[in-house]
Amino acid sequence: MSASVFNSLEAVFPQIIALMPDEFDSHDFFLKLAHEYQNLYVRALIEYADNDQPFKIVHGQLAQRLLNFPKLVAKAGTRNSEDIFRQIESATVWKKVK
Repeated sequence: MSASVFNSLEAVFPQIIALMPDEFDSHDFFLKLAHEYQNLYVRALIEYADNDQPFKIVHGQLAQRLLNFPKLVAKAGTRNSEDIFRQIESATVWKKVK
């Protein structure tokens, strides 16, 4: 697994966070990230193409990397939210730091 694609995605987190509302969940963030940076997002999924759940693994890594931005966002709990497959799953809620 190459960390470079994840590092590239993490580098654009501040731009994506700026596009998000004051409170959002991880699923909302992943959708916005995938929409704005489709090439990088697909490359991250390809890293786990041989795994049964590449989306779950990639999303887990991306959510962990949101913790690297404590001046921009903070965890605010969890909620049930629709994931990329329109399934209701638990997701971390994030609040922008002001």
